[in-house]
Amino acid sequence: MKFQGGVKEAAKMLAGLSKSAREKVLEIISKKDPKMAEALHKSMYTFEDLKYLTQIMLIELLREIKITDMGLALRISSNDLKDFILANSPRGMRQEMEEILMGPPQLASKVEEAQERIMTTVRMKIDKGQLIINKEGSEKYV
Repeated sequence: MKFQGGVKEAAKMLAGLSKSAREKVLEIISKKDPKMAEALHKSMYTFEDLKYLTQIMLIELLREIKITDMGLALRISSNDLKDFILANSPRGMRQEMEEILMGPPQLASKVEEAQERIMTTVRMKIDKGQLIINKEGSEKYV
């Protein structure tokens, strides 16, 4: 049977592994194809996955990124993600994001760049164990 999932499906499988197993697999792939390893690493988590953060993790993330980036990035996100981030953000940050969301139109490339800056920080924090994206939602954090 031929695998037809591509990078996104492989990245989903990697994201489901333990941190040590994921690092080991990416290291092995990196030795043979560094570009593929980077593509997999970038594809493991998407901007939409931020809705799986706890409120505390979200606030910690917001403290490390530019709020203007989050406001821009939310322009092309789902309503679920917008609602989650705005509902769980401190009032001052929420107001700043809402001003950007309601502001003048922006170039799509500018919005995508803002999302990538945020995701670079997210991936770094996940790699350090400072953020956990639990898509199943069945377990609680202790």
